[in-house]
Amino acid sequence: MDTSRNYSATLLPGGKSSRSKSITLFVTTLLLVLLISGSALAQATNPPTLVVTAMNAGRFYGDDNPQFTGTVTGLKEGDTITVSYTTVANPGSSVGSYTIVPSLNDPDNQLGNYVVIVNNATLTVSPAPLSIVADDLTRAAGTTNPAFTGSVSGVKNGEAISATFDSPATGSSDAGAYPIVPTLHDGSGKISNYAVTISNGTLTITP
Repeated sequence: MDTSRNYSATLLPGGKSSRSKSITLFVTTLLLVLLISGSALAQATNPPTLVVTAMNAGRFYGDDNPQFTGTVTGLKEGDTITVSYTTVANPGSSVGSYTIVPSLNDPDNQLGNYVVIVNNATLTVSPAPLSIVADDLTRAAGTTNPAFTGSVSGVKNGEAISATFDSPATGSSDAGAYPIVPTLHDGSGKISNYAVTISNGTLTITP
């Protein structure tokens, strides 16, 4: 009898310990489930913010658009969302400002998990440099003027912009130096898209 009571007394503490461990495990598991559920609920009701910001860019009139870039913040690891940047401007677009618009590519339909903020940027198209330079020439006094020449550089898109060259000197002009003056001709109506530099030449009349 004494041995049996001692045996029962030994089992009792062991049983309490097992039940205590089971309760602790249950409570821990429950808390973990509640934590995960709460986190999922919080994400569903307060989704992360995805911010896409295009960067400003610039180029000259008549040039191709540069490679547009931008920044993306808030994208979660493993998500396959990408961004491209476009504008309506092309090489023939007049001098001015054009909007650069980010476009989000979402092949796996993940954008619904975000609050999306998109910030456009500006492409600035500046006047293209256009240079007109008259050539220097020489002739003897009492002779007619030679054919005046010069160069026009910087014309874009094959536009009909050219120049002619003339001088106030005549066949009876005394020996000396006379300007050769370029005259610009804008057959395309596009000259407002250029920053024009004109350089006179010199006609030297020798005695």
